[in-house]
Amino acid sequence: MANLTISDKIYNQLSAQIISGEIKPGQKLEEQEIANQFGVSRTPIREAFRLLHTSGLVESKAHRGVTVIELDIEQLGDMYEALQELEALCARLSAERMTAVERKQIERMHQQSKQAVEEEDVERFAELNDQLHSAIHQGSRNKTLLETIAKMRKRLTLYRQPWLFEKRNRLETSFSEHGELVDAILKGDKDKAFDAMRNHISNTSLGTIDYLMSQKA
Repeated sequence: MANLTISDKIYNQLSAQIISGEIKPGQKLEEQEIANQFGVSRTPIREAFRLLHTSGLVESKAHRGVTVIELDIEQLGDMYEALQELEALCARLSAERMTAVERKQIERMHQQSKQAVEEEDVERFAELNDQLHSAIHQGSRNKTLLETIAKMRKRLTLYRQPWLFEKRNRLETSFSEHGELVDAILKGDKDKAFDAMRNHISNTSLGTIDYLMSQKA
């Protein structure tokens, strides 16, 4: 994994604070104040602000500077609704098209994630979660699906931060859902694989949106 730049680290922390509600919608981000907070010059702060703007978390207004936007829960719901259908289709195709070696790989990933759940290692579980989903996407053998899902998951990256697993108490539940999904793919049951992935993404979206709504209350 590539080393994060100072700007990346600042961006990650600020985005987490925005999503969690610690930094409120409409709040102005003061460049010098944040530079002092992190003990850096203004240059990496400007880059972090640029990344936040690209991610749709802040906006720049005349005479107001950089301010935090209101999170669009409805748009987020729309994106997850589309994603659950696309990933479910990937699971269906993977149940048909994955090689024996690829099936063993996702089985191993799932087994490895069990230890992460037992140790409450959120970072490790999130890493294995991404690897598992990626392997299933690859197993579909459909380039268009791969590219479309990759773009959507990139847009949703901020709402799939490792700490959200902990905040939503999703570790054990997600592991159980993965178990149903992996079992269906290993058995080549395309209908159960479709339903398992669809249910998994749906529960993920509901948990994320419920958490974000609670921060706005």
